[in-house]
Amino acid sequence: MLFSPSCDTVAIPGSCSESGCNLLGKNSDRDVTEAQLLIQFPAQDYVAGEKLRCTYIEIDQVPHTYAMIGSKPWWIWGFEMGANECGVAIGNEAEWSNASPTDKDALLGMDLLRLGLERGATAKEALDVILTLLKQYGQGGSCKYGVPRSESAYHNTFIISDPREIYLLETVNAHWVYRRLTDVQGVSNIYTVGEKYEACSEGIVEYAVLLGLHDPQQPFDFSKSFMLLNSHSLSGFPRSGWTNRQLASLRGKLNAENVLGILRSHYEGEILENRWSPVSCCQASVCMHGGEPGHCQSAATMVVEYHKTEFRELLYTYWGSMCPPCSSFIVPFYNTGYIPEKLGTGTNRYSPDSFWWKVQRMVTDVECNYERYHGWNVQIRDALEFGFREEARSREEQAKKLLSQGQSRAAVQMLNDFTDSCLARVEEAVDELTGRIESDMKAVPGQIYRKPYLTWYRNEARFH
Repeated sequence: MLFSPSCDTVAIPGSCSESGCNLLGKNSDRDVTEAQLLIQFPAQDYVAGEKLRCTYIEIDQVPHTYAMIGSKPWWIWGFEMGANECGVAIGNEAEWSNASPTDKDALLGMDLLRLGLERGATAKEALDVILTLLKQYGQGGSCKYGVPRSESAYHNTFIISDPREIYLLETVNAHWVYRRLTDVQGVSNIYTVGEKYEACSEGIVEYAVLLGLHDPQQPFDFSKSFMLLNSHSLSGFPRSGWTNRQLASLRGKLNAENVLGILRSHYEGEILENRWSPVSCCQASVCMHGGEPGHCQSAATMVVEYHKTEFRELLYTYWGSMCPPCSSFIVPFYNTGYIPEKLGTGTNRYSPDSFWWKVQRMVTDVECNYERYHGWNVQIRDALEFGFREEARSREEQAKKLLSQGQSRAAVQMLNDFTDSCLARVEEAVDELTGRIESDMKAVPGQIYRKPYLTWYRNEARFH
């Protein structure tokens, strides 16, 4: 079965949020056996002439790179999403076009995303970094582990934010268009920039004409010219429709909590709502569960919540979780140069030492009988996360006082301790739920696993 990634990214300018600050959220959807790691990379300096090895190709290094948090598939150099020390955050989306992807190894969209974070101090700088690299090196290469480039290459869309601005950048090979966002925007693997954009690559209209995708007598419309309607992109229409309706209905009230709620959704309350469970339906939803038509699930979630502050350590809260967010737990991280090491381990094989795989085992158990076990999960999750949000406000106020008194080391330690405490409580909850569900499955004879791939997991002894 072909890999069919389907990510969803939501952007909220401060004029549309509850706090008056920007928000950026994303579900990263990948293969069900592909661990996604959350890693902290420090700032670093380099000497002239150094080279940098990305996923497939080598490029010129720059003199300085910024510290950043990155959420990355275990085998790829680049990021699915992340944020840097300057407050730049980026999420990308796979795109399929009438213009075929280049048939050579180049920079993956995930490589371009990481490079934008490494080299951009503002959203606009990061955008310009991506455009320069796109022109110099191009985009291309297999985005699926062990699958030929011809079956898994795609183009990319990026949403790039900082505390002041948010940009939507859409690409097709080395060509691009972008616009600055002034209203809420949800993106779900379909091009959304039409006739109105701030800038475009030189020769893009001629490129579309050359491919027979644009009538030069008509106004140029990027989406209309380049969007390919196939099984990959068609699922983007209901998903983007859903996210944009939810965003519009909450305009002015949007915060990290309800943005996360959108990323956890499965068309609840609409005609597309899955009949008995999000995990049995063939229709891709915002929160993905690895069912048909492709073994693709939400592998990690990010919500970057910006704050009005003069202190870099409190510039944003990075709320992150692993695996489908409806069954997982969100943890707060800060701009302090710290991510617990246990979040950075895992491959495409189950390992009890990998936090990602520990959560994946619990989520898979929940999905074995979603109607029965998801209620158990939500009861614990909601109580935990309510406590995290309440405690976060208190900790952030304490950190602000310490920073204003020049006690930056104490402030950073307090925020890092809070992250560790939340993560420990999440790990305890994951272990408790896993044990409880697996004991229940043994105690109820004749239970049927609801999804074919779950039986495959068990038969392969992936969790034992």
